[in-house]
Amino acid sequence: MKNKMLILISALAVICVGIVFFAGSKVAGTKKDLDQERYSRMVAEEKLEKALIKIRSLENEVNVAQTQTQNLQAVFDKEKAASSKAQTELDKMTKLKEVLEKELKNALVPPAATEQAPQPPPG
Repeated sequence: MKNKMLILISALAVICVGIVFFAGSKVAGTKKDLDQERYSRMVAEEKLEKALIKIRSLENEVNVAQTQTQNLQAVFDKEKAASSKAQTELDKMTKLKEVLEKELKNALVPPAATEQAPQPPPG
């Protein structure tokens, strides 16, 4: 009976050792999976941080570009107003020139009545 008990205990011990090795390998596999998951999360977080930094950089560039566009629009509006004012002045000057040319022509050309009047002989 001692032999049977010894065999039973030995078999039970072998089964327990087998279970421990099986559980140990299962735990090692689970630990490996957990380490892989942690690594994947770290990589994803690093990529997210880099993406956020790039987004902030691009937002700053957009803000700078918008400011430059607004400044250029203001300069364009000023130049447009100045051009419009210059065009108005040019139109006034053109009309004034026409009036002055007409007056000058009238001043240089004697009226038709003076041409018909007899002119005194020279001398």
